[in-house]
Amino acid sequence: MCRLLGVVSRGALPLPEAVPEELPLFTALSERHKDGWGVASYPPGTGADGGDDPAPTRPLLRRGTDTALASGAYGDAVDEARAEVIVVHLRRASVGLALTPENTHPFVEEEVTFSHNGQFDLSDELRERILARGGRVPLGTTDSELFLSLITAWADELPPRDGAPDWALAVQHAAAELTALSTELFDRPPESLNCLLTTPGTLVAYAQHDPAQAPADQPVEVYDLRWRADTDRVLVSSTGYPQAGFATLGQGAALTVHRGTLRVGEHPPLPLR
Repeated sequence: MCRLLGVVSRGALPLPEAVPEELPLFTALSERHKDGWGVASYPPGTGADGGDDPAPTRPLLRRGTDTALASGAYGDAVDEARAEVIVVHLRRASVGLALTPENTHPFVEEEVTFSHNGQFDLSDELRERILARGGRVPLGTTDSELFLSLITAWADELPPRDGAPDWALAVQHAAAELTALSTELFDRPPESLNCLLTTPGTLVAYAQHDPAQAPADQPVEVYDLRWRADTDRVLVSSTGYPQAGFATLGQGAALTVHRGTLRVGEHPPLPLR
């Protein structure tokens, strides 16, 4: 179980200015989610801001395997992040998964970043069946990268939207396929597939969890993914600190936040098959 924070702001703001009240409270959650951290952003001048470079480059990524609250490197990464689209991840590692940079979120595939909050059962058969779909090959050993692999496979298969991959729909289809695989192989769905996916122009959020598998020592809303649209920013976050004015993203629903306009597109759950 991990914590997610994503913000799309009007103008390339330093992260502490984009989320001045929320960031310290979010960072404090690393007392429990202490197994690593990551910060990803799209700096001005990389094509993410419509500047001279028309080809967006890989996002700026900073990660560590220490605890964010006590990490000088995390503080530096937060101060360095200045962009319109920024995501922060606090990791609480699943049992048996190594604390290595390769297993630390966000993961990057070309211009895309991906961060996951939750877990699902792993086996050699599940891994083989997901990788046979032809998506991104994982660099580490986490379940999260297998989820990303399935998302990239769907992104290649689905019709594009406005000339670009339909990432929100790809996430929803990947989650549905992964849920079916998990139920078939382990007789239960994933514990949670909450995630944030970013491109230079968008932030996509997806919410899904199984209440029956929620940690018994945590509040019932521990896996809620919430969002709030203000005049100059849209914020998406895991729970764990006061969140006045936030709405909860529905189970199986996705949200797309567009850089520049801050337009929010809501995507209902896929029809049951």
